[in-house]
Amino acid sequence: MAQETKIQLLNIGFQYAGSERPALSGVSLSIKKGEVVAIVGHNGSGKSTLCKMLNALLLPAEGTVTVDGMDTQDENNTLEIRRRVGMVFQNPDNQLVTTIVEEDVGFGPENLGVPPAEIRQRVYEALGEVEMRAYAEKASHALSGGQKQRVAIAGLLAMQPEVLVLDEATAMLDPRGREEVLSTVLRLNHERGMTVVMITQFMEETLGCDRVFVLSEGRLVMEGTPQEVFNQRELLEKSRLEGPAFVQLRDDLLANGLPVSQSAMACEELADSLAPILRAQ
Repeated sequence: MAQETKIQLLNIGFQYAGSERPALSGVSLSIKKGEVVAIVGHNGSGKSTLCKMLNALLLPAEGTVTVDGMDTQDENNTLEIRRRVGMVFQNPDNQLVTTIVEEDVGFGPENLGVPPAEIRQRVYEALGEVEMRAYAEKASHALSGGQKQRVAIAGLLAMQPEVLVLDEATAMLDPRGREEVLSTVLRLNHERGMTVVMITQFMEETLGCDRVFVLSEGRLVMEGTPQEVFNQRELLEKSRLEGPAFVQLRDDLLANGLPVSQSAMACEELADSLAPILRAQ
């Protein structure tokens, strides 16, 4: 059974006032319900501009963006699109609006007029899903960066979205914080079937994705599974990107005649390939 299309972009074009070139030009892609996808690109490639179009924060100058068939250009659709597509941004401090964790998570539903008893239930469930219930009564400012982003995600979950978009949400975090956020969103996908879109500069973060879209100079230049994209090393380099370090190591080992698997997508797989050779030494 074919997956249902959740978000579709058709021939998108957009140019900021005063800019000499378009931020996006002729971009078409679709995101299926329940997918985890990554959108990657160098600085200035257009990935954050595209991200903001997924819930009508920006509108295309050319082409159409639809969410569940709803055109983002139609103002009558804006509130429902933003309810369905929740966004987590780069700086966690800019997303927390109250001083206490549970109050912050309940802020969105309260503004929607959700009854207090239901707000409490939503907050309880959302904090549980990001493994932050123990911090419900803690001060938001005292949390680590990764914990703050998990609270931001909980605040979105309390609004009951269907799509979670992370606009470089791990860029300001240390490795531990990045892992906390990534494991949280991947678990939400596996357990709830939530559609996840990750805008990222860290190629390693795309490994758990179903598909990867590569932008360069405002154009979509490549898409495929992580393995398909990483194997296009020359095209990645032309797009001013590098694959994960272990992929470069794999390619270097292959270039030196070592019998490692060309499809290896983790350091553990490389180690398994090399183990017989090392034992024979």
